Amino acid sequence: MTQALERRKETPSQTAGPFVHIGCVPTFAGILGVYPEDPGCSLVNSRTKGEGISIRGVILDGTDTPLRDAMVEIWQADADGVYPGRDARGLAADPDFTGWGRSAGDYATGEWAFETVRPGRVPFRDGPDGAAHHVLDRCPRHQYRASHKNVLSR
Repeated sequence: MTQALERRKETPSQTAGPFVHIGCVPTFAGILGVYPEDPGCSLVNSRTKGEGISIRGVILDGTDTPLRDAMVEIWQADADGVYPGRDARGLAADPDFTGWGRSAGDYATGEWAFETVRPGRVPFRDGPDGAAHHVLDRCPRHQYRASHKNVLSR
């Protein structure tokens, strides 16, 4: 249950410095030719299995002002509940799904967005399936641990 607050509490200031976009999303920062496209900008392609969905948002500071220089990363399982890489069940992930994405907030509005698929349920280590979810990570909040949010898919 979420607790209602009179105002949002402040979070620590940016620690990654003003150059984080240059290294992480150079094309977005106006530096062309480093990569064909910025790393993480595409999670899916025309062959990706599953129901396509859009996830969008805006990160607000303590005064409800959109952060126009925020960068958000996402991790999730594919439509069958398999993460890319090793799977304890021995299942292969969808080769046309990256499972990871990165979006820089729009400089005018602060909006970030992902085109992805509805993730499948991933089993817990003891067997039962967990809720399908996305892990969103706002960069940077703290130099040692970024803030993150698990978003349930319904």
